[in-house]
Amino acid sequence: MKKINSVAIMGGGPSGCALATLLKRKGFNVAVFYLDNRPEIIVGESLVPAIIPMLKELGIEDEVRSYSTYKPGASVWVSKDEEATSPFSFGGGSLPPYAYNVPRVKFDKTLFDKAVSEGVKMFNLVARIEKTGQGDELKLSDETIAATGDYFKGQPDLIVDATGRARTISRFLDIPTKTGQRKDIAVFSHISGGEPIEPYNIHLHRLEKGWSWRIPLPGRTSVGVVINPEHLKEFGKTKEEQYDNYLKSEEVLKKFTANSKRETPVAQYSNYQLISQKMYGANWVLTGDAGGFLDPIFSSGLFLAIKGAFRLAKAMDEPTEASFKKYQKEQLLELKLWQKLVDTWYSGRLFTLFKVGQDRMDSRFGRYIGPHMQKHLTRIFSGEAVYVNYSRIFLNFVTGSMLKLMKIGGLNRHKTSDLAIK
Repeated sequence: MKKINSVAIMGGGPSGCALATLLKRKGFNVAVFYLDNRPEIIVGESLVPAIIPMLKELGIEDEVRSYSTYKPGASVWVSKDEEATSPFSFGGGSLPPYAYNVPRVKFDKTLFDKAVSEGVKMFNLVARIEKTGQGDELKLSDETIAATGDYFKGQPDLIVDATGRARTISRFLDIPTKTGQRKDIAVFSHISGGEPIEPYNIHLHRLEKGWSWRIPLPGRTSVGVVINPEHLKEFGKTKEEQYDNYLKSEEVLKKFTANSKRETPVAQYSNYQLISQKMYGANWVLTGDAGGFLDPIFSSGLFLAIKGAFRLAKAMDEPTEASFKKYQKEQLLELKLWQKLVDTWYSGRLFTLFKVGQDRMDSRFGRYIGPHMQKHLTRIFSGEAVYVNYSRIFLNFVTGSMLKLMKIGGLNRHKTSDLAIK
């Protein structure tokens, strides 16, 4: 791989702008190509504590705090009457015991403005790419180069795809992908007048069909439903009809959204689990959602997007074939580990564990393992469970082998299949 001095980043979202800021600080000549057409609401409004150290390093936490809702923990509703709340402080570890729920338009603008203030060049246009004819090497089209006023004095040394779910390079090169088994969609909106959430945790609800989130934001609550699209067809033809009617018909949601008013259009997202199996090539690399994205159940989206930017910036300290290979390996491994946690939600194993814990809390075993279990389950919601070897091993045990052993011993009267997300 040739020496890299100039970098063209396609995409001006959180991952692209965070990367641009970090690379500019390292002395690279960086330009971001973006379009100023972001929707009013975007999925990924709830941050995890694991992102806070990166916001501090970027120098934006104070600004993010100024317009966001403080988030001290997460609450999971196993049913309409059963709630399990985990303050982040229960997780211990090295992370801050808090995060934020963010209005995405403001959050994304904060990262964009930070990149500009660091000297990153911004081009409000789509970067068109072409093959050079040398393997999978790419170049910016002549029209794109001309539109920049030949900013790079020729071609950039590296092209970064941070276009999110548009996945520009993956689609262009037809890179193989790995998809999840589920084909859910998310429909969500912002409402006012619903039941207030205090403290301002994110609330996750297991529904008769699918699951939902409630995220408290300043003056509003983000309410979303993740569900098989077949289940929504009976509730209307448009996404607005389906969303509004489903909230009125689902007993759990009706309780929390009665007398509420929808303040935004309904947004819809699909393809929640898709990972490119090749993250870099001759002179290009993928980061953020352009490389891979997962179901949003544990609020990992923005964290993974910005974590990928930090990891790629580190790889650029000595941009060699070996460093990009290591970047790819670490990205794929991290997505795989998070996917395992996502699977425990949909399979019902997390809910089964909660039920079993309730049954056994008064026993000697329950009193012994209860606090330990609470600590490491909380780390799922803080973002730390993936990175601490012991937490990963423990969670694999309690959601796998331990449940099986308790079933064999007659101590587990709950069927995991009965608690799976339909």
